[in-house]
Amino acid sequence: MKAMLLAAGYGERMLPITRVVPKPLIPVLGRPLAPQILARLAAEGIDEVVINLHHLAQPIRDAFGDGSVFGLRALHFSLEEERLLGTGGGVGHAAAMLKGAGTILVRNTDFLADISLSKVVASHVRSGCPATLVLAPHRAGYTAVAIDERHRVTGFGEKHDGRHLFTGYHLIEESVLDLIPRSVPSDIVRDVYFGLCADGLLNAHVHDGFWWEFGNPREYLEGSMRVIALPAEQRVRLGEFDVVRRAGDALAAIGAGADMTSPGIKLSGTIAIGMGVMVGDGAALEDTVVMPEAWVGPGSTLRRCIVGSGTEIPLGFEASEALLATDVDPDAPLTPGIERVAGLLVRRFSVAATP
Repeated sequence: MKAMLLAAGYGERMLPITRVVPKPLIPVLGRPLAPQILARLAAEGIDEVVINLHHLAQPIRDAFGDGSVFGLRALHFSLEEERLLGTGGGVGHAAAMLKGAGTILVRNTDFLADISLSKVVASHVRSGCPATLVLAPHRAGYTAVAIDERHRVTGFGEKHDGRHLFTGYHLIEESVLDLIPRSVPSDIVRDVYFGLCADGLLNAHVHDGFWWEFGNPREYLEGSMRVIALPAEQRVRLGEFDVVRRAGDALAAIGAGADMTSPGIKLSGTIAIGMGVMVGDGAALEDTVVMPEAWVGPGSTLRRCIVGSGTEIPLGFEASEALLATDVDPDAPLTPGIERVAGLLVRRFSVAATP
């Protein structure tokens, strides 16, 4: 079996961080998402993976190399040079690389889950369908997916009274590749799965374990808090992370070399402090993620914030419910929903794009 990771997107919902860091390399508790996913795939027996690229392609190539460090035998890159081809077009563009080993796993790179590949494969084989979607219990903000008693998908959207959501983890047979429009952008759900659903040929595997998408700032923060709060034996099934321990009044994941020795630091709630982070005298952090190599200035107060990698938070800065990142190009036009404050790019959760 081969796998394909969808990694070409701009990551617009996580701007401004994704101006300089591709979304698959955004760290969760100190570890980038996509490398965690590759290591898990290798552990489950998949040794050949295809990754599609467009936005910030070179940093992804550099981070993954030939895939051997993750336990892969082969890692291929499918470059979408001129434009993004979407979830359908991206898979179709890589068809030649994906054929030859039977069933194909297709997976988004912005979520963590303890989905069992062997269970999904068993469900897929039993169904006899050309495609299987892994579903999770429905949450607000996601398209509802309805299934029948045979676990066939019967419809998408509210009018079908669906009680599940599509996780972005799916198995397809090689025949599905021939259903995807070639060389044009397409959405695999709309352009392929709607038709299979109408024909009763779209299987569903319901996952009742952990699944969380880190797609926008609010969901990223909530997901980080949830992973920290998991029992250690469940957290390890998702990947390797910074060590979780008590730190003052907080439950915290703290990376190697993080310096929090200054006097008067106040930590509360659930905290993630990345590798090499420095926190200044009297800073107060509550339910906040500080990504690697950032600096939090003395007297700063951050509540429910995300601090991007390498960002320097000024002395006495205060923020709540916001994503904060370095303004690497002060002359660049601002994306809607982002403002410049004290040399930082700030995105308030209240105006972040919805999933």
